[in-house]
Amino acid sequence: MTLDPALRRMLDRSQAAGGPPLQDMAVEDARSAMRAMFRNNGYPVRHEVEVVHIAASECRGTFDIHLYRPEGTEGPQPAIIYFHGGGFVLGDAETYDVHSRALAHLTQAVVVFVGYRLAPEHPFPAAVEDAADAMEWLAGRAETLGLDPDRFVLMGESAGGNLAVNAALHAHRTNCLSLRSLALIYPVTDMRPFTGVDPIYPSVETYAKGMNLDADEMRWFCQTYLKAPDEGVLPENTLFFQPDLHLLPPTRIYNAECDPLRDMGLAFATRLIEAGVEAQAECLPGMLHSFMCHGGISSRALRHFFCIVEDISASLARSGAHHDRFRHTLTSPLDAGLRVS
Repeated sequence: MTLDPALRRMLDRSQAAGGPPLQDMAVEDARSAMRAMFRNNGYPVRHEVEVVHIAASECRGTFDIHLYRPEGTEGPQPAIIYFHGGGFVLGDAETYDVHSRALAHLTQAVVVFVGYRLAPEHPFPAAVEDAADAMEWLAGRAETLGLDPDRFVLMGESAGGNLAVNAALHAHRTNCLSLRSLALIYPVTDMRPFTGVDPIYPSVETYAKGMNLDADEMRWFCQTYLKAPDEGVLPENTLFFQPDLHLLPPTRIYNAECDPLRDMGLAFATRLIEAGVEAQAECLPGMLHSFMCHGGISSRALRHFFCIVEDISASLARSGAHHDRFRHTLTSPLDAGLRVS
């Protein structure tokens, strides 16, 4: 392991500052701490885009939607349906606001941020139900929202990666929405290691402590989300057990090298390939869990953010022209007017 030096300095600063880990905080305090971490470390530019909030009362009563629409766009737009991270307990549109703005601005697609219900107020299966309902709700309103139903990409980070897989399967089972591709970023694909059940992946042991996402933190997330430990082996939570993984669209999984979830992400990619899915996996050297929100302090993390945006942009493009143009303009963070240490 060669941890990115900028991320090592981030970890050292956090350790020197002291304070309790997230799992020892009250839930609201942990949510506030996550917002502060992402604000301090995240993508370094707040892009101007149009933001529209659709309240839960206008959806199906349980989830809300934030639309991030690039400025100056006309006609039906491609869309990124985005499920955020936070262990099914933390995270919201405010936490990911700068992040969502960047995705919309750089891809020139509408980001559909799904505000699913969180535990402990709403334990499993609330978030999975919201993910499925959001797909059906979007399918019925794509034209009204100015979205091109033929150009949808589904994206999920960490816990949101789990929900994105469940949402994609629901979309195919019900034939409610067609997806170009699925982008999973350090996804939670297997809850068994954190609910007292084998397997224990090597990365869970190697990066169990002091690497941004601790194994104890993951155990707390699972304990908070699940009503009982044996729910961890259900196919919605340990995705390897889903019987129809072959239905998934082309899938790309981005794993961080120094992340306890790394090996389960790589193993899930292998499982998808065995099921006949067009799947690829990357292990990004020197990165930690949540590297997508470390772009303000690490130039390497920011470059990986741009590469993922490139891949999504290519999937959404009607032809190769847009992708080539994007690749040309974002060859380095400096090309976007960004300077990070």
